[in-house]
Amino acid sequence: MEFDYNKRTTTKIKDGPLGKLLQSLHMESAFYTNSTLSCPWAVSMPPMSNCMMFHLVIDGCAHFRIEEEHFSLQRGDFVLFPKGEGHILWDGECQAVTALADLPIQHITERYETLHFGGEGEMTNLICGVLLFQHPLAIKLLGVLPSFITIRKNDQDAIGIVEAVSALLKSEAQSISVGAEAVIARLADILVIGAMRQYLKELSDEKLGWLGALDDDRIGKALKLIHDQPDKHWSLEDLASAIGMSRTSFALQFKRLVGNTPMDYLTEWRMSLAYSKLQLSKDTVLSIALELGYQSEAAFSRAFKKVIGKSPGEVRKAYQLTSS
Repeated sequence: MEFDYNKRTTTKIKDGPLGKLLQSLHMESAFYTNSTLSCPWAVSMPPMSNCMMFHLVIDGCAHFRIEEEHFSLQRGDFVLFPKGEGHILWDGECQAVTALADLPIQHITERYETLHFGGEGEMTNLICGVLLFQHPLAIKLLGVLPSFITIRKNDQDAIGIVEAVSALLKSEAQSISVGAEAVIARLADILVIGAMRQYLKELSDEKLGWLGALDDDRIGKALKLIHDQPDKHWSLEDLASAIGMSRTSFALQFKRLVGNTPMDYLTEWRMSLAYSKLQLSKDTVLSIALELGYQSEAAFSRAFKKVIGKSPGEVRKAYQLTSS
C-alpha cells in the first residue's frame, strides 16, 4: 500500500464546534517567570487587561486570594486567571505584600525571567505566565469564563495533562537551553487550553450561552457564515435562507440561543475584528472599514464607537501608549 502523504497532510481534523474554537485560540506570551519563593513571602499581581495569567506549582505550596475568594495549591496544581484580574499569592502567613513591579526579577530573555524572593524559610517554586489572546472569538470566550479556574493534580480528568506538562515545564525551566523559551510557551498553551476545556465541558447548556449555539445545526451554521464572511452584506433574509429557515423562526431561535439579534451579532463581530486589527496591524482605518464591508470610514467609525464606546483612533492610540 503506497503512503499518500499529500492526502494525509491535507485531511482536516474532525472536531465539534467547541473543539474548533479552542483550536483557533492563538496566544502570544507576554512573559514567563520561574519563581523561587522562600518564606516569608507575599506578592501582589496587578490586573492586566486583555491578558490571562497562570501559576503552576512545581514544588511546595502557595495560597491565592482574588477579591473574597481564598484557596491554596499544592505541588502539581495549576490556576488560570482568564480575565487577567489582580490577585495576591503568598505563603499563607506573610502580611507584607510586595507589588510585582518591586520584585527583583532577572530578565533572561525578552520573554523569560527568573525570580528569587523571600526569606530563609520553606521554599515554593512556581512557573508563572501572562498570555495575550488575539483572536476575537477568544476575547468573546472570556465572557463565559469565571475569574479563576483551577486544575488539581488529583483531578482524574486532568491528571495526565498536569503531571506530564508539569514535569516538562520543570525540566525546561531549570535548564534554559536552545529553544527552551518556545517549548515553555507551547507547554503553557496546552495547560491553559486544557484548563478551559475542562471547565467548559462541565457547564450546563444554560451557562454555555452563545457557545452552546455553536453546536446547534442551523444557528451554528449561521454563526460560521458570519465569522467566515464578515465583509458580506448579510441581511436577515440572506442568513435565514442560507440555513434553510424562515426569517421569523431564524430571528427568534438566534436571539434565544445567542442572546442578541443576528444583525447586532454581525456588527459586534465586525467590531471585534476591527478592534484586533487596530491594535495588531498598521492598516488604515479606511482599509479596515472596507475589509469589513463598510462603504466609508465615517459609517464604520460611527458603528465602531457605538459598539466599543471609543473611536478607532482612540483605541489605536491607547494600545500604542501601553505597548511602548
